[in-house]
Amino acid sequence: MRAIVLILLLAGCSSAGLQFSGVAPVRVVVDGSTFDVYARDGDVQAIRLSHELFPNKADTLARAIAAIEQATGCQVLANSLAGDTALVKAKIRCSQT
Repeated sequence: MRAIVLILLLAGCSSAGLQFSGVAPVRVVVDGSTFDVYARDGDVQAIRLSHELFPNKADTLARAIAAIEQATGCQVLANSLAGDTALVKAKIRCSQT
């Protein structure tokens, strides 16, 4: 029973990799999916927090791209996306204004 409670508690957490240590996440909701987005030096990581039964990978990745771009104001670089329905990593390019 304790193991189940621990798993459920951890399932709702967002913890970025060491590369994003000290970076505060930006929480974004896109079409019902909630993401914590971490960005540093052109690298970005989006962690899906919402519980979704059998999420479609293509749809989830599209929502992750939208969340990344909304949170950072930058464009996700083509062919830089990697990950699954829970964790997405990408490279971003921010235009200079």
